[in-house]
Amino acid sequence: MFVECIVVGPYQTNCYIMGNEETSSAWIIDPGNEGDTIIRHILARNVTPVAALLTHCHWDHITALGTLKEKWPLLEILVSKEDSQFLGKDAYRLLCETCFDKTFLQQYKEELLQLPSSTGFLTDGQFLQDSHLKVIQTPGHTPGGICLYHEEGQFLFSGDTLFAGSIGRTDLFGGSYPKIVESCNRLLTLPSEVQVLPGHGPMTTIGAERTNPYL
Repeated sequence: MFVECIVVGPYQTNCYIMGNEETSSAWIIDPGNEGDTIIRHILARNVTPVAALLTHCHWDHITALGTLKEKWPLLEILVSKEDSQFLGKDAYRLLCETCFDKTFLQQYKEELLQLPSSTGFLTDGQFLQDSHLKVIQTPGHTPGGICLYHEEGQFLFSGDTLFAGSIGRTDLFGGSYPKIVESCNRLLTLPSEVQVLPGHGPMTTIGAERTNPYL
């Protein structure tokens, strides 16, 4: 098993490739931008992606989906039902209504107009048998935010819920400060040694974030 972080796009989003070299399978977490770059990294590992797993559907975490789906038509796209409205044919219209960054929307209009729909939904407590990831519902940054926990590997993809020394912003569409604090406190019940792999910035650990000043 390997986990590779690729920093993409103007928001410096952490896109993660988690792969199993024995089965030649891979999973893409939050393909924000630069689809061609993500594809090159996957091909270099000699693995085939099974699914794109989305911690939430903000524009800087989903823009490369169309490029990846074109490359691998059977790629599953899995997200919470609450956030899935920001994919598919209505995605760009809804993003234009809710996204403050009009420059981003214009710059990546073509990619955002080609966002595919989700192929399935992720629910709290769901165990993804192929990837061995467990879904943890963590609303607050968005209404349908989730994190993905690999118990055996002791790491957590935390999206924009929990960062090193910080938490996700809650002033965007559907955000809630009380909910994100509750979500983060839920994450802090995981073992101290669990590595936190966030949607932006450096990795941290659950133990270190128990003194997070925002919590």
